[in-house]
Amino acid sequence: MRNFIFITLFIFMTSTPTFSMASDNASEKNQDIMLGAYLLEDAYNPEKIIEFESDIEQELAIINIFTSFDYDWNQLHVQCSNIVNEGATPMITLEPTLADRPNDNLLPEISQGHWDDYIDEWIANFMLWMKDRDDPNARVLLRFAHEFNGIWYPWSNDPNAYITAWQYLHNKFEVAGANQYIEWVWNANNIDIDDYNDITQYYPGDDMVDWTSLDGYNWGANYSFTEWSTFTELFEEQYAVLTTSFPHKPILIAEIATVEPSDLPNTADEYAGNDSDSHESKAKWIKDMFKQIRLNFTHIKGVIWFNTNKEFSWSLNEADHNTGLDKFRKMAQKKYITSDFNTVAFYDMEESDPIASMAPIAKLSDNTDNTDNTDNSLLNSSHKMKNQADGFRALSKSVIEKRRQQHHEMIAKQMVQDKKDKKEK
Repeated sequence: MRNFIFITLFIFMTSTPTFSMASDNASEKNQDIMLGAYLLEDAYNPEKIIEFESDIEQELAIINIFTSFDYDWNQLHVQCSNIVNEGATPMITLEPTLADRPNDNLLPEISQGHWDDYIDEWIANFMLWMKDRDDPNARVLLRFAHEFNGIWYPWSNDPNAYITAWQYLHNKFEVAGANQYIEWVWNANNIDIDDYNDITQYYPGDDMVDWTSLDGYNWGANYSFTEWSTFTELFEEQYAVLTTSFPHKPILIAEIATVEPSDLPNTADEYAGNDSDSHESKAKWIKDMFKQIRLNFTHIKGVIWFNTNKEFSWSLNEADHNTGLDKFRKMAQKKYITSDFNTVAFYDMEESDPIASMAPIAKLSDNTDNTDNTDNSLLNSSHKMKNQADGFRALSKSVIEKRRQQHHEMIAKQMVQDKKDKKEK
């Protein structure tokens, strides 16, 4: 289905000579785009929130945090309280995995009731936390089992188990009365690495999803199968799938960042790339990202920057070599960016036109101003993403399992770092 949608879009865009770019009419441009981030120390340390907001001179609407079935509201209470105390809304990325079982798919166990005690306690403590907040309008975004169309998480590549577990979990929240405070975020990777090549096969149903969302990173040339890629090159195909298949659902970019041009591949890796992107600019990439969301990706209503130097230098302000902060700060001041959290009901997607939301994708970036080259640009973008997907698929089992373990270590490290910081004070 994904290929059919993209081919249909491609034919529509290249066979309509009267087609024009996004209107200069301000009313037709994207408005009220929420600004968010994932921050170092995973919201355990409120000072990291304050520091980032000070550096970008803008408050955040959404702060993403990661948790797994190893953790509960003993930790989430601290993280979420720190977030709301700074005026933002938490997006809880809930991962169905365990540190001592990093390669086991827990989705079938969830649906079979093996995790009922954990889930019921999780919901009960969440409701207590909400009661303490005493705000009937408060919301939490819940992003369960994200990037299901990848291969790096054990719950991926299993649409039937995914849908069944999602519906089971959603129903438990519904019975407990918790869904009045939850907005469910269904999240796919920007390229399909799985066996299905169609994210719609994982969709649990309109009545169980509030937001659709995508994650995507510009890896630069640091892998042998990746190239420096613009925002549009990363997202245009899956965006077309979302706006065609689920036109009444607003979209979040739940994770996004770009490498530094100065980043170097790890030559010890079997899939190491090169430094052919050294002439590129992180600042220009960021400017183009905001521009594209504003003008051409109008179903996107929130963008959440992954602000930590994990695999590469994604951050804006974590280390001296990080760049792009000045440009991010400037773009964050734009009137179409908001630091207020808006519920899904705020965005009247019922009135949106899915064809109009897809068509402006023809303008690929600041560097693609000639619309006569639309067909070549689309094909080049698709070729880049196909190479990237093929490269990730070819990763060895040991590499994938190592990445899973590192991810668990990242989650644990944030809590340990917070305890260390408090002890030093």
